[in-house]
Amino acid sequence: MTYIADLPSFSASLDIQESKIYPITFKYRFKYQKKQNEAMTQNFSENIDQFSNWKSDIGKTLSRFRLWLRRNDLFNEDIDKRLFKLQESLKNEYLTIGFVGEFSRGKTELINALFFADYGQRILPSEAGRTTMCPTELFFDKKENRPYLRLLPIETRLEHTTLTEYREMPNLWTEVPLMTSSAQEMTLALHTITQVKKVSIGEAKELGFDPDMLERCGDLDEMVEVPAWRHALVSFPHPLLKQGLCILDTPGLNALGSEPELTLKLLPQVQAIVFLLSADTGVTASDMSVWEDYIQKVEHKDELGLFAVLNKIDTLWDELSSRKKIDKAVKRMIDTTARQLQIDPRNVLPVSAQKGLVAKVRKDKSLLVKSHIEELENILSTNLLENKEKIVSSSVIEETRLLIHESLQILNQKHEQLSKQKTELSTLTGDNKEKIHQLIEDNKVTFIEFQKKSLSVSPSQRLLEKQTQILLSVIGSKVLSKEVEGTLDELVNSRTTIGLFRQMKQFFIAINAIMVELSREAELTNKMANSLYKKFSSDFNVDLFELRPFPIIKLNKQLNQIIRQSNKLNKNMFTAFTEQSIAVKRFFAGTVTDVMNFFKTTRKTTIDWTQSVINPLNQQLRIHHHMIISHQQELEALKKSEFNIEGKLKALNNLLTDIEIERDTALELSGTLVDKKLFDSARPKPSNIVHLKATVRGK
Repeated sequence: MTYIADLPSFSASLDIQESKIYPITFKYRFKYQKKQNEAMTQNFSENIDQFSNWKSDIGKTLSRFRLWLRRNDLFNEDIDKRLFKLQESLKNEYLTIGFVGEFSRGKTELINALFFADYGQRILPSEAGRTTMCPTELFFDKKENRPYLRLLPIETRLEHTTLTEYREMPNLWTEVPLMTSSAQEMTLALHTITQVKKVSIGEAKELGFDPDMLERCGDLDEMVEVPAWRHALVSFPHPLLKQGLCILDTPGLNALGSEPELTLKLLPQVQAIVFLLSADTGVTASDMSVWEDYIQKVEHKDELGLFAVLNKIDTLWDELSSRKKIDKAVKRMIDTTARQLQIDPRNVLPVSAQKGLVAKVRKDKSLLVKSHIEELENILSTNLLENKEKIVSSSVIEETRLLIHESLQILNQKHEQLSKQKTELSTLTGDNKEKIHQLIEDNKVTFIEFQKKSLSVSPSQRLLEKQTQILLSVIGSKVLSKEVEGTLDELVNSRTTIGLFRQMKQFFIAINAIMVELSREAELTNKMANSLYKKFSSDFNVDLFELRPFPIIKLNKQLNQIIRQSNKLNKNMFTAFTEQSIAVKRFFAGTVTDVMNFFKTTRKTTIDWTQSVINPLNQQLRIHHHMIISHQQELEALKKSEFNIEGKLKALNNLLTDIEIERDTALELSGTLVDKKLFDSARPKPSNIVHLKATVRGK
């Protein structure tokens, strides 16, 4: 790994002139009532704390369930793997917010104001001009558990390796030490992100840039400035980042257009997008290009909060104008922006990031109110948490509740068996050796029947396991290798963008054919599994939980999403300059890798699904077998008068009571997961959160 020791000198002091601010009120939207503020205002720190505590509570419930399983002899390797996967998934849940917009809209200044004002100065470089020249991710690396700044050289754009692949190659990044104990040192190190280098127009084109959007180097018309770095990763032990917040700061249109992976892979992973505009210019042509080409097309709109932030509203503060006139001007700007972007006006938020930063640094409450930073904090953080709650609820919580109810059903069967034994023993009074002998013989017959039924189920289980092998063969690595090798070879040798698209189209046709065959086999697999469950339920007289079908629908959706992302990379994005075929090749090569990883995951999903079908049945058989044997031993002991009937009945009553208590505990665990909410129902939420699905009209 490369380290930078000598950084360019940089003055990081916060140099903001005092100015008189006209006290506007924005009556049309924000009413600053003391009681409402006390109830509503929660900044990022408070809401992220709430998110962290919420995750911790869910994790504790998972740990309690693990203990419950062990206590009731229901713990096995399959459940252990599933629980471990859920707990790891919960730990790795991040709250991600993306800041998108053209150059000089104040994205980095807004990030400073929202998250780093406590340092008393700007931490991220945000002086006038084009500062953030490469996409920057701010987070805390829990695995390495240390601060760092990693920079990927811009020359890597000439390679076909994707950003995702480069993440696994830290030795190819340049690392800058982060001295987090000093704000000055932090600022100096992070300013490295803005470094540029001079290249010829031809080199700029090869790197994927539009020369018309780059700064010329003085009198050298043939030389332009390009960012020195392609991507920046900042691991920083900020309290919010340590608790799971992740921030994506993107540069302008030029970088978005030349990094398809950024737009089609990173942005869809966020829970909220802040689209920065400047109040003094409104929506410009380049702003609209960013909006239409890169934001409106983001996937997962149902789980996305989208906000247009009109920054720099302090440019509208005019002491020579009346308060009413200023209010109308701001409202007119909001309405115009909402109409141009086709979103609800409630999702257009006027702020002054610069004044908000000043206010926080100087503890100026009046200026803080005027900047509207606090309202933005509350709305963004609340929206982030609501969207993340949906994601966690549909994955971790639902899966855990399913495991709880699967285990609870087995416990109920145990309760039913013990109740039958209690009924048998209750008929015995006094000297009942003959009757006990009959019960012993009946239990032997029951055991023989159990063994026969168990053996009769085995062929169905083996048939399902063989069918699983057929599923795996359909999506085996050997089947895919021929298509993948041929596609990658064509991508490398293709000379035109049109040729690249044609080759990818053929690749997806082949992949879809594989999925069609997998779907056909999955349908047969589901029939086999249902037949197995019906036979088991009939033979052993148990009501099994509803069988989850093989998740072919979900898998098809996942693959279609990969294909849709590739198809979004349409020719219109690359007709301006053919040199960007390098970016297209890189993205398509990454897409092929994504497809390979998808099938690798699908193979694992297939194995896990088969185990989730068969293992509960084996668990039922194990417990049933154990109870028959135990009952036989107890009857033998009763026959020898080693135990009295009253004592045995008392022991059975205690066992039944214990099971009922454990059953209530399981139901309580399940109910806890349902009742556990991020937001207290008594706490009002910001009224201007409008999700993208309800506000954006497709074109």
